[in-house]
Amino acid sequence: MRPAVRATIVVTLLALGLAAPAAAHVAPAVGDNNRYLKLTPLGDRIRLAYTVFYGQVPGATLRRAIDRNHDGTIDDRETQAFGERIAKDVAAALIIAVDHIPQPVAWSEVVVGLGTPSATTGAFSIDLVAWLCLSSPRGKHAVLLRDAYPLERPGETEVKVEDSPGVTITATRIGGAEDEAHDYKLVGPSGALETDGLDLQFAAGDKAMIGGDATCHAPGSPPLPAAIIIATAAALAFVLAGVVTLVRRLRRHALRTRR
Repeated sequence: MRPAVRATIVVTLLALGLAAPAAAHVAPAVGDNNRYLKLTPLGDRIRLAYTVFYGQVPGATLRRAIDRNHDGTIDDRETQAFGERIAKDVAAALIIAVDHIPQPVAWSEVVVGLGTPSATTGAFSIDLVAWLCLSSPRGKHAVLLRDAYPLERPGETEVKVEDSPGVTITATRIGGAEDEAHDYKLVGPSGALETDGLDLQFAAGDKAMIGGDATCHAPGSPPLPAAIIIATAAALAFVLAGVVTLVRRLRRHALRTRR
């Protein structure tokens, strides 16, 4: 199996393994909304999972608002509209710098976990996933993340950084707090996560996983569009055919001269 193909499969399997909501280990609150952030550094990128878990009471109110046609059921179009709105608002509120270079957030996954489409029940969640590219594969890297998303009725915010094969988390900090387990719990508004932010330092070794896809590529060498690749290949084939024809003619001419 080619290394690029193997890397793609490995990263895909890792993403699938991490696809469970960041808040899967907690129960919903009654009157509060909770948020959960999880960062997982790899060899050439960082996986950011962002979950908002709406509590029973605010979730029930929000379900009625999502049900725009008031038929008592939240359909796929209403679910998609809500997911896109929250995803856009959260992305706009995140300020992220990877290796001191600001990066916009583009969600690769937006999943609204209603559980039931009923507009009269309560708690539910929305899970967002984005990939943040490193300035260069492997080596030492630094990330600064600030979250200013104004979550209504904020309960707790948990920020967790986890390593992956070949990656060592060397330091994390939110404000003046450091946690050896790289797991931070804040109560109420985001506070220090908005002002000071999460400061992450890590090192990706030779065995750190690198994706074989085009999501993150080497700086200064963006992947060529398929049309350019095809056109270039066709031009090279045309030139090669001309060279072969010319060589054959020269050989024929040389044989005639000898005769």
